Amino acid sequence: KADIHPEQVETGAVIITGETARKENARTVLQALAEFAGDFVVATAGPELESILAAKGAGADRYAAETGKTVLHMDIGGGTSNLALYDENGLVDAGCLNVGGRLLKIENSKITYVSPVLEGLTNLSIGETASEEALRPLVRLLTDALEQAAGLQPETELLRRLTTSKTVKLSGKPLTISFSGGVAQAMLEQPENPFAYGDIGVLLARSILNSRLCKGEHRISPSPIRATVIGAGCHSTT
Repeated sequence: KADIHPEQVETGAVIITGETARKENARTVLQALAEFAGDFVVATAGPELESILAAKGAGADRYAAETGKTVLHMDIGGGTSNLALYDENGLVDAGCLNVGGRLLKIENSKITYVSPVLEGLTNLSIGETASEEALRPLVRLLTDALEQAAGLQPETELLRRLTTSKTVKLSGKPLTISFSGGVAQAMLEQPENPFAYGDIGVLLARSILNSRLCKGEHRISPSPIRATVIGAGCHSTT
C-alpha cells in the first residue's frame, strides 16, 4: 500500500517474541517473512536477546553507565516480562518471566482467553464475567512475581513457576527499577477503563504503580511500547 518494494529496503528486523512466539504458526510466519525480507535480521528472539534489546531501547544501559547506578530493567509486554540487569560496566545478567498483560483476554465483559502458563495459578476460566474484584488476586500474583525477581520479596515457588528459562541474579546492591513495554505504556497513560485493551494490562499497570517496585527509585522509558524495536535498530547499527 505504501508502494515500497522489497528491493528498496536495505535493513531491518523481524523478531517474533513473547506470547506471539507461542502461537502454532509462529515459525511459518517467520519463514515467510525471512524470504520476503532478504538481508533482515530474522529470529524468534530468545528471552535474553529480547531483554537486552528492550533495555537498550529504553536507555537503561545508558542510564546505568552515566549514573553509576545498578538498574534492573523490566520490559513488561503481553506474554512475558524481559529482565536485564545493568551496572556502570554494562550487562550483568538477563532473564524472563511469564508475566504480561495479555495472559488473560476480555471481550464484552467476558473472559475469552486464559494463557496455559496460568494453569494452577488461577481458577478463572473462559466465559466467566470479568470484574476488577475477580481479577485482583491474579494481578496481585503477577505483581508478586515481579517483586520477587527484583529482590523486594523472598523468592517462592511462584517465581520459579513463572520463570521461562532463568531470572536475574541480583548482587544485593540498591536497584533503580526501569520499565518499558505495553504495560509500562499503561503505567504512563493510566486509562480509566480497566479493560481498555481487552486484557489485564491496565490492572497490572495499576498494581505495579502501587507496589514496592515503584516505592523506591524507578523510571519509565519515554517510548515504552517501542523499546524493543528501538533496541533492535540500535543493536543492528552497532
